[in-house]
Amino acid sequence: MTLKRIKDRLSFNTNYKKIQLPLIGILLIVMLVSSCTPHKKIVYLQREAGDADSFEFVRPDYRIKSGDILYIQVLTHDEKSYIMFNSDRTGQRTTAAGGGGIGNVQMFLHGYNVDDSGEVKMPVVGSVKVEGKTITEATKHIEKLVEEYLIGATVLVKLVNFSFSVLGEVGSPGKYYVYDNRVSILDAIAVAGDLTDFGNRNITIVRQTDKGATFGSVNINQASSLTSEYYYLQPNDIVYVEPYRIKRLGINQFPFALLFSTISTTLLLINYFSN
Repeated sequence: MTLKRIKDRLSFNTNYKKIQLPLIGILLIVMLVSSCTPHKKIVYLQREAGDADSFEFVRPDYRIKSGDILYIQVLTHDEKSYIMFNSDRTGQRTTAAGGGGIGNVQMFLHGYNVDDSGEVKMPVVGSVKVEGKTITEATKHIEKLVEEYLIGATVLVKLVNFSFSVLGEVGSPGKYYVYDNRVSILDAIAVAGDLTDFGNRNITIVRQTDKGATFGSVNINQASSLTSEYYYLQPNDIVYVEPYRIKRLGINQFPFALLFSTISTTLLLINYFSN
């Protein structure tokens, strides 16, 4: 091998090493950045050292508002009395003993609208003020009025216009209707298809009140979130899941696989021609 070729080879190897180290560094950075969201940021309800074995739920009682829809049924064994107190409200009879039933959609369709005066208009008993009362308080109030006409009857009251919206980093964002007065933030997340890997677990809740909107947050990474006053939703709540910064920067959409392949191929070619 001539002296010139030896010098050229040494020069090439030197330049290759200068290029190789930065490229390897770039590859390592790419692998780190393109990795998944840290495990600790994804896991729900993590318990910290010293946390209690149980948590007491904080569930503010919802108070009925104008515009709500209530399903109200007077339950009795006497068929004539049942028809009189529930005329045109159900297509099926339910007695206090538990016979029969009615679906959730039918409850909504046959529900009583709470008017602007905060009242519902029922057969026999007439207008009943329910605004400002909890479901339990409204039930007891109606039962007391019904007892003036019917002894031994049971009253069933349900709120059937419970809706909430889930926005942001979830599988299926949108507005959802449920027929259950007890809906937690985890229930809402489940209905919306769970959070994505880029969804911030510190979730924002926008709640409508008589005085305007209030904002709260629930960090579902922490088991202590079970005690938050915002853990249980109220009708018309908005659940917003903010994206992590990595999503806002668009890093999750960068073609890392293509970049990794290009750099790897370049290193292989340089190594091949250096030998």
